Amino acid sequence: MLRRRPAVSGVPIWLLDIDGVINAVTDEPDRRVWPEQEWIRTTAPSNHDLEWPILAATPVLDFLRRVHEQGRAEIWWHSTWQHNSVNVGTALGLPVWPVRESPEFGTQETELATPLARTRQTWWKLPAAQRVLAQGRPLLWTDDDARRQLRAADTRPWGASALVVAPPVEAGLTPRQLRRIDRWLTNWS
Repeated sequence: MLRRRPAVSGVPIWLLDIDGVINAVTDEPDRRVWPEQEWIRTTAPSNHDLEWPILAATPVLDFLRRVHEQGRAEIWWHSTWQHNSVNVGTALGLPVWPVRESPEFGTQETELATPLARTRQTWWKLPAAQRVLAQGRPLLWTDDDARRQLRAADTRPWGASALVVAPPVEAGLTPRQLRRIDRWLTNWS
C-alpha cells in the first residue's frame, strides 16, 4: 500500500544548530560577512561545566529574535550541545527555545561533534528533520554540517516543504542566507 506524506502546513519548525551557524568557529570574525562592530564574544558552559568561546554576529541574533517574536517559525535547538544549547541562548540573550529530542544522538560513539568527513551511515540529526516533515510541518534547518552529511537523496523528497541552509562554519549565517530564509518564511505566512 502506498503511504502518503501528510500535507505540509502551519508555522515552520526551525531546527537551529549552534556551532558554524550562530557561533562562528574561528578566532577572528570574517569582516567581509559582517562588519567588526557587529560581532560579539561571550562564553557558554557545556558538559562538565567547560566554558566554550562563542563568537556571534548581532544581525543574526536580531533576526532570530524577530522571527521568534513575530511567530514566523517555531525555533528548536538541534545541536551537539544538546540540552546545553539553552546555555548558549542565555549567553547571547536569546529567547528560551526547546531542544529537539534526538535519541539518535546517544547512539554515536562520542558525545563530541561528529567528524566533518561524510559518513555512510545516517547522520544522527537527519531523523529529527524527517519527523518534523512526517508531522506535516514545514521545515527550516540551518546546520553547517548539512553540506557534508546530507545527500541529495535525503532531501529531494522534501521539495518546497523544507529549506536546508548550510552556512560557512567560520562565519555562520550570512546576510544572503538570512534574506533567503526570510523569503522562505514569508511563503509560509
